[in-house]
Amino acid sequence: MQFPVFIVGSPRSGTSALVDVLLSADYSGYREGMFFSVLHGLDEVVSRHFAAFARGASDKVLISAINEDQFKSELFAVVKKLGDAANASGPWFDKTGNPEMIWAIPIIRTLWPESLFIFAKRRGIENVVSRIKKFPGHDFQYHCRDWAANMSAWRETRKSLRPDTFLEVDQQDMIQRPELIAGQLAALLKVSSPERMIQTLRSNRPQQTDATSAERIMSVDTLGWTQQQLLTFGRYCGPEMEAYGYSYDESYRSKGVQPAAAVDPIPGEM
Repeated sequence: MQFPVFIVGSPRSGTSALVDVLLSADYSGYREGMFFSVLHGLDEVVSRHFAAFARGASDKVLISAINEDQFKSELFAVVKKLGDAANASGPWFDKTGNPEMIWAIPIIRTLWPESLFIFAKRRGIENVVSRIKKFPGHDFQYHCRDWAANMSAWRETRKSLRPDTFLEVDQQDMIQRPELIAGQLAALLKVSSPERMIQTLRSNRPQQTDATSAERIMSVDTLGWTQQQLLTFGRYCGPEMEAYGYSYDESYRSKGVQPAAAVDPIPGEM
């Protein structure tokens, strides 16, 4: 078993179901993380601070005597130390669903060179519908922007990852093709047998806001969204819908885009 494993992706995309799968494979971890994403914030804050105040060397200015990269490295090391201490019981995972966590992946790779990443994804239509029901305190635009931010952050970040260090898992494939997804996860994680993961995927459906909502495939034309909502969805989610090959009707995927069953497993692992 390889670890640590980081489950990332938009909320309401099957991240909690993936937690259950990893627990069934004898990984340990918290059901919610929300800690390691601070790495991205630290990186951004330090960069802005040094850009503003470390303009040229001067023996009269303290910040000129501080190495920015070393400062970041020591801050990141504190995060790693605390994270390792909180996950000391064996192979562990983390689940943090926000764009900041995805942007932190390059730093995470330097702290844990053996780390693996599982990106949970779900079509924007079903994701936004589920978000509105689960988190009514945020408005429609927020949910559209946040889904798109997670999806675009992953598209950019995965360019820097080796193919054998990550797996993309669509919630619909978890529901419809549990054996295939469990096999792909077992290959990524170097788990000898996927049987318990298959059983977990079959019995533990992704979180649902109402009965059968996780597996329901919708058409944007039948949602009852206002014209303004349709425009908002198109503005924020449209580019990511296209980039990931999603359709706007019950077909789920655009013509010619293959489901997970047609995707080869990780080379050399299956």
